[in-house]
Amino acid sequence: MTIQCSVGKLKREERQVLLEAVYEQARALARQAVKGFLEEVLELETTTKLGRGKGQARRVSSQPREMDWQCGHCGNGDANRVSRDGHYRRSLQTGWGPLENIAVPMLECQECGHDVVCHFAVFEKYERYWFDLDQDVLLGSGLCESLRHQAERWSETVGGSVGLRTLNERINQSQGLLEQERHSAITQVPPVVQFDGIWTRYQQPTGTTKQDRRGRQRKQRKGKKVVVLVALGLWADGRKAVLDFDVAVGETQAEWLRLVQRLWERGVQPEAGLQAVVRDGKGELGAAVEQVYGGQVTDQRCIFHKLRNVADRLREDLPGEAHRQTRQTALGQAAAIYDAETAEQARADLAVWVATWQTQAPKAVATLQRAFADTIAYYALPAIPRHLVRTTSLLERANRELRRKLRQAGCFTSRTGLEVALYLQVRRFNARFAKQSWSRTSQAIFFSSLSLDP
Repeated sequence: MTIQCSVGKLKREERQVLLEAVYEQARALARQAVKGFLEEVLELETTTKLGRGKGQARRVSSQPREMDWQCGHCGNGDANRVSRDGHYRRSLQTGWGPLENIAVPMLECQECGHDVVCHFAVFEKYERYWFDLDQDVLLGSGLCESLRHQAERWSETVGGSVGLRTLNERINQSQGLLEQERHSAITQVPPVVQFDGIWTRYQQPTGTTKQDRRGRQRKQRKGKKVVVLVALGLWADGRKAVLDFDVAVGETQAEWLRLVQRLWERGVQPEAGLQAVVRDGKGELGAAVEQVYGGQVTDQRCIFHKLRNVADRLREDLPGEAHRQTRQTALGQAAAIYDAETAEQARADLAVWVATWQTQAPKAVATLQRAFADTIAYYALPAIPRHLVRTTSLLERANRELRRKLRQAGCFTSRTGLEVALYLQVRRFNARFAKQSWSRTSQAIFFSSLSLDP
C-alpha cells in the first residue's frame, strides 16, 4: 500500500486526493477478499456434493451417492461416477466493483465424458450481477428512487453502462412476491379497516414508434391515469398496517369489490375480529362493502368528508368574503355535533343546528342531514377509540406520503413496475408502523430479506 501523506496540515485538494486513494485501495482489498472467500465457498460446496475432498480418489460402490447436480448429456447424478475437471474463469459484478478471474470448479461425468451442470448456491452460471446489486434495486425501488438514478449508480459501481431494462427486469421479478402476499392469510385481523383511493399515472405503450433526435426508433407511450385502492388495518392499541392494495382504472363497485372480496378470503371477517369499516361517501365502495359483509360490520362514513361537503355547500349558500365568519361559525357548530357523548345527543344537536341554519344555508343543512346515521355509527363501538373509527385521516396520511414517493420516482413505464414499487413501499410503511428501526442500514437489511425467486 503506497499512499503519500504530508507532514503538515493537508489542504483541501490534497485531502481529497488522499481520501480517494484510501477509498480505491479499500475497494481493491474488499474485492480481493470477497473473491478469495467466494472461491473457498465454491470449493467447499463442491466437496460437500461429491462427498470427498480435492485430490481424494472416487469411491467405487454399488450404492450411488445421489446429488442434484447432473450431467448435461446423460443425466448422471451419482457423485461416485463424477470427477473434478479443473476450473474455468469468470467475472462477476458486485457492489464492491467487478471481480475478475474467479476460479469456478468444473466436474466431468465418467459415464459419457461430458460436463456436469453445477448450480452453485452463491451464484448461477452466466449470472452477471451478484445478489447485492439485485437487492440494491429492490431497496431503491422501495424508496421510490427512479430507474435512471439507479442506473447511474450501478454504472459507476461496475465501471460500465447499465441499461434501464436490466434494472426493470430485476424489479419485475418481485411481482411474484406481490402475488404471493395477496393470497396469504391475514392471521391478526384488525377491528377497524379504512378504505381510500389515490390517483397516479404510469406510461402505457401505444404500439407505435417515433424517431428521436438521433434518428433512432423509439416506442411511443402515453400516460394512463389509475387509482390505487388501499386498505389500512387499525388496532385499538395503536397498531396499524396496510393490509392490501389494488391498482384500478376507477373507483367503481367492481374494482372495490375485488379488493374487499380478497380481504374476506384472506381472513378479514367478523368472526375473526373485524368490527367496523371506515370509508368516504362514495356509493360504489359502500355497495361493495355491503355485498361482501352484508351488514355484519359497522359501516362508518368518514365525518371529515361529510364536513368538507357541508363546507362546500356553505360557500354556495353564503358566498363572498362578507359571510366568511358566518360560514366558519356554522361549520364549527356542525363539527361539534360529532363530539356528543351519545348518539341520541348527536341527533338532538343536529336538530338544533338544522333549526338554526335552515333559512340561511338550506343546501348545507340538506347535505349534513343526508345519511347522517352513517356518520355516527361509531357510537355503537364504545371499545374502540373514536379517532380510529370516525375518519379515514390515518390512511390519508399514508396516502399523501405514498403519492409523494411515487412523484419522486417519476412516471412508471409499466403497470407491473407501479405495482412492485407500491408493494415495496407498503412493506416499508408497515415496518415503520411497527416502530422498527428505519435507518439506511435497517432499510438495506429489510429489503435484502426479500427473495427475488419466491
